[in-house]
Amino acid sequence: IAYLDANGDGVTDIFMATGEYLLEGEVNSILAINDGQGNFTSSTSEFGDNMPPATHARKSIVFDYNNDGLDDVFVFDHGYDSNPFPGSNPKLIIQNSPGSFSWSKLTDQTGFHHGGAAADIDNDGDIDIFVGGFEPFFYINSDGNSLTKTDNLFDNSINKVFSAELIDVDADGYVDLIVGAHEQDGDNTSVYWGSSSGTYGSSSRTIVPELPNYGTVLDFEAEDVDGDNDRDLIINRTGGGNNNFYNGRRVQLLLNNGGRQFVDATNQIDDPGLDTDIWFPWLRAQDVDSDGDIDIIPDDAGYGFSYLNDGSGNFVKTSN
Repeated sequence: IAYLDANGDGVTDIFMATGEYLLEGEVNSILAINDGQGNFTSSTSEFGDNMPPATHARKSIVFDYNNDGLDDVFVFDHGYDSNPFPGSNPKLIIQNSPGSFSWSKLTDQTGFHHGGAAADIDNDGDIDIFVGGFEPFFYINSDGNSLTKTDNLFDNSINKVFSAELIDVDADGYVDLIVGAHEQDGDNTSVYWGSSSGTYGSSSRTIVPELPNYGTVLDFEAEDVDGDNDRDLIINRTGGGNNNFYNGRRVQLLLNNGGRQFVDATNQIDDPGLDTDIWFPWLRAQDVDSDGDIDIIPDDAGYGFSYLNDGSGNFVKTSN
């Protein structure tokens, strides 16, 4: 799911890159247009009735590819989700003018593209893209004219990534790379600290504490939850052991302790997590009750609950 202004009317529309667990073909994505009153209608006219397809889209991100002030979309599609994992191609969706889109399949890279993120990692004024998977890489943006694939901006400690974000966590002006996959397979969940070089490596990273039995990392947020003016980490997890793989849910809270170090404060979230709980793929960190602090919610109202912050980083699970 991605949120964007798809027609220049100033209200938020929804783009949904679709797919199914063991789908071998492709299904068309969905664009839901907001009428300004919170009512959404599926529409294909913005794409000339040629909707971009996907096999199993893991993530879509909204960014401005060519700095024209219009929302564009990048779709990470990992393809058929079982052996032999043949992979799929990313899709680049360009809003050429308000309410008019075109898209292309990036056929130069076929792979298990399981997540990614976008930011200007080289400080040249355009947005670059990190693509996760079994063989992660960057697409470096050349002024909105082309994307060039490179895997030489990080060392071999980044070798499998299923979830990622690009955020300036330590507020030093350089974008940091947060990555996670399966801790049960030895994949360290880590923050790689950005620098003027635009590269990332093990010599400048912080390994995040593991959460026993919940080693499958699904999503990240980095916001100030305790009011001390630095970014804390929120990590969405599900089961990672042989007996609970993709069973249960747990949200991990890591408070920023300064010096690029974090202290685990997961016990400040009033939800112990059970193997029988239904996991959710995405979380959002925002002020949902308008009291001036950051709360945590699943990015799907159907789950029916929120974690409300008391202002000091203590969260109470509350039914919506």
